[in-house]
Order: sequence, then C-alpha cells, then structure tokens
Amino acid sequence: MDDVRAVKGASLTSIAWQQFKKHPLARIALVVLGIMYLLAAFADFVAPYPEHDINANATFEPPTVVHIRDAEGRLTWPYIYTMKKTIDMQTFESVWTVDTSRAYPLRLFVRRTGIRDRYVPFPVNLIPVPMRRALGIRPWATLHLFGVDDPSGQVKVHLLGTDDLGSDVFGKLLFGARISLTIGILASLVAIVIGMIMGGLAGFYGGWIDEVILRFVEALSAIPDLFLLLTLSAVFYPLHLPSTTQFTVIIVALSVIGWGGTARAVRGQLLSLRERDFTVAAKALGASNSRIIARHLLPQTLSFIIISLSIQIPGYTLAESVLSFFGLGIQPPSTSWGLMLSTAQSFAGVTGLGARWWIFTPGVAIFIAVLTWNLLGDGLRDAFDPKSRR
Repeated sequence: MDDVRAVKGASLTSIAWQQFKKHPLARIALVVLGIMYLLAAFADFVAPYPEHDINANATFEPPTVVHIRDAEGRLTWPYIYTMKKTIDMQTFESVWTVDTSRAYPLRLFVRRTGIRDRYVPFPVNLIPVPMRRALGIRPWATLHLFGVDDPSGQVKVHLLGTDDLGSDVFGKLLFGARISLTIGILASLVAIVIGMIMGGLAGFYGGWIDEVILRFVEALSAIPDLFLLLTLSAVFYPLHLPSTTQFTVIIVALSVIGWGGTARAVRGQLLSLRERDFTVAAKALGASNSRIIARHLLPQTLSFIIISLSIQIPGYTLAESVLSFFGLGIQPPSTSWGLMLSTAQSFAGVTGLGARWWIFTPGVAIFIAVLTWNLLGDGLRDAFDPKSRR
C-alpha cells in the first residue's frame, strides 16, 4: 500500500504575505510608512528643538547647509555655519547671509537642559495629558538626536529652515505628522467598526432593519463630504475648543462620513454568507445570532476590511489636511501638515514659492503619505484577491 503523505495547507495570512512580497512598490511603501510613523512617534527625540520653540529674530531663515568637507576638500565631521540677517533698506525684506568665520560641528545625542526642552518620550506620551497630570507624570527627558556644539545655545541648526514665527520647520513637520498621520488611522478604524456593525446587522437580519440602515446610508451619501465637513467644523470652530477636543471632533466627523461604503460592502457579503453551510450548521447547533455574526460571518470579510482600511486612510489624511488648510481643523498651538500649508500659503503671495520654498515641504509630506498608502493598498488588494495571485 502506497504511503499517503499529508500536505500541509498554507493559511490565508502566509499566502497573502507571499503574494505581497511580489509587489516591490508595496514593500517600499510599507518601509516608507514605517519610517514616517517612527519619526512621528519619536518626534521629541528626533526634532532638535521643542514643538513650540519660537524665535522672532529668525523668521524665514533658509535651510542650514550641512558641510562634510573642509576648506581643502577633505572629508570631515559634519559642521555648519551660522546665518546672519540684514534688512534691505529698499525693499525692507530680510536678507540672510552665511557667516563663514567660524564652523560649528554637529553632535549626536545632545542634551538640552532648559525647562521648555523637556518632554515626555514615546510611548509614555500616548497617555492623554489630563491623565498624565493626574498620575503626576511631568516632562523629564532632555535627550535629542542631534544638535550644534555651541555652549551658548545661540547657534541653531534648521535643516528645513524656519517659518513665520522662527520655528524649526523640520521639527514642526515631525510634530505635525503625529496628527496628520494618526487621524487617518483612527478615523478609518472608527468608520470600519461602525460599517461592520451596521452592515452586519443589515446583511444578517434583512427586513426592516436592512431597509432602515440602507435608507440612512443613502441619505448620508447624498450629502457632499466636503460640505458636511465644513459645516461640522464651522459649528465647533466658534466654541474655541482645545486642540485635543478639535482632534476628536475631526475624527468623529470623518468617521460619520466614511462608514456608509463599508456597511454596504459588508452587507452584500453577509447576504451570501448567511446561506452557506457553516452558517446553517451554527444555527442548528444553537449558536446565537450575535455569535454567528461575530465569530463566523464578519471574520470572512477580513480581507476586504484590511484592503478597505488601507484605502480609506489616505483619504482621511487628505481630508484633515484640507480642513486644516482652510482653518477649520487643527488650530495653534498644535500643528498639522494642513495647518502648516495654510500658513505657507498666506505668505506665498508676498515673495512667491521660489524665495521661501522650504515652508511648502508639508505638501511634499502629504503627497508621500497619500501615495505610499495607496501603493500599500494596491499591494494588499492583490495579495488577498485570489484572481490576481501570480
């Protein structure tokens, strides 16, 4: 009798991972997104200066050039020169020139002992501020990734220049990433959960429950998304709410808009799944409706949920940027990429894009974030779709 060898079947996760690795652009997007979220998480450590650091004497300072060769052309430790500001008496504009009289070496792992330089490091900073205060957690960390070897503290390095307040654009880009990148994930998660619950109820029970949910989704989809966002933001804007509350309001507003499409898709899948043999068997064994939905039906939509999540996140990130750009989203003293672009746009008409190009770098960050999320979504879609597997 021939030996019968059992062939071990591969799980959906392993198959999807093997297919995902065949998409180089999706892998690159995953790495880029990982780096962006790590930089946002450790922004206090990576940024050379605090989030609310202001220097009125250094407004619109051009990016600091980091030199790696000495005067004779030999490789040396990175160093910078200071920038000096003068006023053009004809145009009354600030003119920045490089002072090459002295070189200032850059140093890694610099400690800043000022009170404003202290921060709460990751992951402790994930704890809400009121809870931190109740627990007695105060900013204590003083270590930064890099800085200038200058005991006086007057010489500063601005890799991406400064803005209209003299704040370091590179640091604000990292701090703004916390809101611009996080709000897309949180809003998508909330929208996905609401869509799964409502779509699961509509698809499993049908009848009047299905009709009510579908009519509500259709009514919600008839309202233009941007109009609804602007309306909700305009309602809360005069209340002068704290930035944390505004952050929550934007998440809720974006989630209210986005769950309808997920609900319709989940409903359509459950309409077919509820007639499958495993569903009928679960009913025959006495399983409750809630258990059948949660343990047997909704897990079958997992691949769709993962793909939908990766596609919705860049849309929500872009929506937050648009709201903040119009002044209806995140407000100072907090910052986001959209708010930084709004500030940059207000000064664009004075000197144009070419003279102060560095204040528009948040737009590049938004472009990279949205592009990488879309590339990642395409890779996940092909990985979980059996028809597109190679």
